[in-house]
Amino acid sequence: MFKVFIPQKNLTLLAETGENLMDVLIAGGLPVASSCLGEGVCSKCAVEVTPAGEPGDRETKTLTRNNKSLDQRLCCQVFITQDLEVKTTYW
Repeated sequence: MFKVFIPQKNLTLLAETGENLMDVLIAGGLPVASSCLGEGVCSKCAVEVTPAGEPGDRETKTLTRNNKSLDQRLCCQVFITQDLEVKTTYW
């Protein structure tokens, strides 16, 4: 089990290896912005993740096309393999 810490809410969620970050956040009761339902094309679910890891090509293209910082990650495209800290402006 890995910990997903949300400092803005002082909340820690638990996640299994390989679980999708968006699914973990929603299951934890946090609203996640999305109009593409997790397909990785709208970039509304962009969050700051520490450690960030490397985004894939699709994610990089989506972030660039939608003028988002490449320091962000699309939570629908993050699969958990370690403890994470997640921040965003919409919580």
